[in-house]
Amino acid sequence: MIASIFITAYFAVCSIGLIYILFHRGDYKPEVDFFIVIMIYFVSESAYFILFNLSVETFFNINLALILWSVSIFTRIISNGIWSAVHSMELNKLSRVRFLPVIIYILMGGIILSLLFNPVSFLVTQTGSEYYYFFNNVPLLISIVLFNGFIVVISWITQIKGYKEINDRKLSNFYFLFVFLLFLKILWYTLYILTLNSFFKILHLMFYVIFMGFVVFLAVKKPDLFVVFTNKIYDFIIFHKSGILLYSFNFEKQSEIDETLLKGSILIGINHILANLSNVENQITLIKMSDRAVVFNYNNQLGYAVLLIAKHKNKILDNAVDNFSKKFAEINKENLKKLSGLIDVSTFKNAYDLIEEYFNHYLTG
Repeated sequence: MIASIFITAYFAVCSIGLIYILFHRGDYKPEVDFFIVIMIYFVSESAYFILFNLSVETFFNINLALILWSVSIFTRIISNGIWSAVHSMELNKLSRVRFLPVIIYILMGGIILSLLFNPVSFLVTQTGSEYYYFFNNVPLLISIVLFNGFIVVISWITQIKGYKEINDRKLSNFYFLFVFLLFLKILWYTLYILTLNSFFKILHLMFYVIFMGFVVFLAVKKPDLFVVFTNKIYDFIIFHKSGILLYSFNFEKQSEIDETLLKGSILIGINHILANLSNVENQITLIKMSDRAVVFNYNNQLGYAVLLIAKHKNKILDNAVDNFSKKFAEINKENLKKLSGLIDVSTFKNAYDLIEEYFNHYLTG
């Protein structure tokens, strides 16, 4: 009875999120590899929740219930390990030890898996309408508790250290709450397997549903959750083929800037590119930046180019720049065609409205 209540509540929450995302799928543009990882995570989370609930209820015979219990432990290891590993790598992109949590989780997961399906790992008893699983295999219990501890400690350290790496402060605060709820559901689970007290099991299941509800809320409230959230944009520049700066915005200062404040290496590279717009694919390498990525988009027809300097280049930024450029051309088509002689660049201040539209999650003001 309790299992069906929690499973129904869980799927109700997930269904609301899924329906919303399907109807607003244009707002979600994750990279393919990131999307695959997210899907594996959600499938593992769902499999764990269902199997855990079913395994403690007496719907099945003891042998089948034990299999469900064991698989639930394994899928839980996968889901928690994936989230914490992605979280750590994203917030420590430049760290030499960014892959250390992944190595720890793989090693711990391998140890748990090797011990998990031993026929004598658990003693199953039935009390009323519930099964209880006593750990006969002490090393297995210790390994699971240690794994849970690593997840919590690494997630908190990563979040606290990496707070400043997330441009969107609201999103960063959401992640703090995310980690806190993760900690609570792991805490109640750990206390349950140590004590087999049903009170801790109920708390774990309640916070699991709350946790998934928060994930759905976050996906609805902050679609840019699916963007590579630690990427940074430094400079956004629009140049005319004559070499005139039409518009420039600095995301670090959150303000518009003029040509005199741009770095010389950027200006030299841009001027080379704009002088050869017909062969721009071969000119982009003239902008040399050891710790920056360049996203470039040009319009031969109207004779202007958009250049974005970012921390990391990805398809999300490529698409955003491309959409920006198309909209900018549509709005300023007539003005761009008339450009000659003394150019009034104030005409192109409308670019900021487009920046708000396509790069809003990088604006903190």
